[in-house]
Amino acid sequence: MHRDWVDTLSDFLLDDGTIFDKEKIFPYAYRHSFAQRHADAGVPIDVLAELMDHDSYETTRSYYRVKEVRLREAVERVTQLQFDRHGARIWGAVTSVLDAERARRAIGAVVVPFGTCSEPTNVAAGGGACPLRFRCVGCDHFSTDISYLPDLRTYLDDLLRQREKLRSMSEADDWARAEATPSDAEITRIRRLIQRVTDDVDTLTVAERAEIQKASQIVRQMRQNFLGMPRIQQPLPDLRVERPA
Repeated sequence: MHRDWVDTLSDFLLDDGTIFDKEKIFPYAYRHSFAQRHADAGVPIDVLAELMDHDSYETTRSYYRVKEVRLREAVERVTQLQFDRHGARIWGAVTSVLDAERARRAIGAVVVPFGTCSEPTNVAAGGGACPLRFRCVGCDHFSTDISYLPDLRTYLDDLLRQREKLRSMSEADDWARAEATPSDAEITRIRRLIQRVTDDVDTLTVAERAEIQKASQIVRQMRQNFLGMPRIQQPLPDLRVERPA
């Protein structure tokens, strides 16, 4: 009955103008359509996994893909507003990213909570061996783009809350509070970076800002669905006892 119904439907045209093969329309395929529509709508992967009754996120990821054309356009637009740790624009004249250049950058950098890192040992370790313990804004190997702006603001709020909480802990020794308290230099650096990015966006036209916002949402959705949205706490001191030589 299902096949008879499908055969009565009009042809489905794909983006490239070709006709979709109706043989690929069968009941189980609707689960993939369900996952794809929810992913395109920005549903987080943990919610989608629960809706599909999956025990593993990897299973959920196999049911959909990020549309390449849509993602490529978003990435190219977002990378036009890329910044170093000082808030200076980098790679700003790029309007089209060659596949070779895209691959080279993917090999030479790794994703960190607020951007990308090109520090060799951290890249080789897949992002798990930062010598500075993820004090990214204090390192010249760090760069970010407009899509990370909400994460930078959230991290700044976390640092400010942690600083105020520690200042009010009268039961703790001064040295302990000082060791655990976020540094004023880091807070100032993040504030300055956020302000520089915001000021740069404000120079765009209303239409350009709308396009950048839409592209950022697509890129953030891709990161959330495939990489997760990593957040880090203030790095803890290394308390390991050093052995004598």
